[in-house]
Amino acid sequence: MSATPFHVWRPRRWGGLLLGLVCVLLALPAAQAQRKVQVLTRTIEQTLACPTGTLVRIRAEKATLKVQGWDKPTVQVVLKLSARHPERAIAERELPAARYQIARKGTTIDLVNYFAVTPGMPPVRSDLRAEYLVMMPAGNPLEIINAYGQTELSDLTGRQLLTQDFGAVTLSNLRGSLEATVRYAELTGSNLNCAFICRADKSAVQLTGAGGTYAISNAYGSIVLEPSDELKSAFVDASRTEVTVGVPRLSSFNYHLTSNQGKLTIPASYTSKRTLTGRNLLEVTNDAKLPLIRVITSYAPITLQTQPLLVRP
Repeated sequence: MSATPFHVWRPRRWGGLLLGLVCVLLALPAAQAQRKVQVLTRTIEQTLACPTGTLVRIRAEKATLKVQGWDKPTVQVVLKLSARHPERAIAERELPAARYQIARKGTTIDLVNYFAVTPGMPPVRSDLRAEYLVMMPAGNPLEIINAYGQTELSDLTGRQLLTQDFGAVTLSNLRGSLEATVRYAELTGSNLNCAFICRADKSAVQLTGAGGTYAISNAYGSIVLEPSDELKSAFVDASRTEVTVGVPRLSSFNYHLTSNQGKLTIPASYTSKRTLTGRNLLEVTNDAKLPLIRVITSYAPITLQTQPLLVRP
């Protein structure tokens, strides 16, 4: 009787390859965890005399910028320049590409950050950033240009001029006057009582506790306006921009709302005052002495509503 041969199973070549691939995939998270981003930072601190009337002018790029007013006759600047890269040596070598200028000439103080590569050097691979904290006399004039960053203004009472391309703008507790040009940005403001001119494009504008005067334009964006009892007037001229107005009491203001080729949503008590003449129109005069809220938009809705009451303990 012949013996039956005993066969030992051996993995085929594709099985070995599959096992190797699984091992590689399992090792990836550990390898990625080891490639922690290295952050190198250079901090510049400087204080400059800033008499009444001195203009503070800021030109920022890829910067997080915070400007706050105070009662001292000086400008205090804390500027942090940073480079981020998984390899520390690369971040350290490329940090000098983040540059700055702080200078006073006549009645102007200039604060500038920018990024520049020395001729002949390879392109920058690090993530370069700048972060400002600027304390300045609240009533002095201020001019800002910031691209691809974030801007925060608070406690200012003078003339303010802002241009923001991309990024976000936060405004709080502002007085005086503010003229803002924002593109592809998100602008939010609270507790404002100023003369505010806003020229927006493809941006989201939201203003709460809005007192003072407002002239707002926007295209292909959105506007939310919640006035306070200190509002003097608000004029909104928009195109393809949804506009929402939330008032504490309907009787506090007069209204002129027009939506061309768009929906007009109003409280039930105002339904009889709406007219349809190829466009949605609402005109309400509660008292000739009251502030006027005028909104004109096209191909987008307008909503007038009362703000919800806050329940306080």
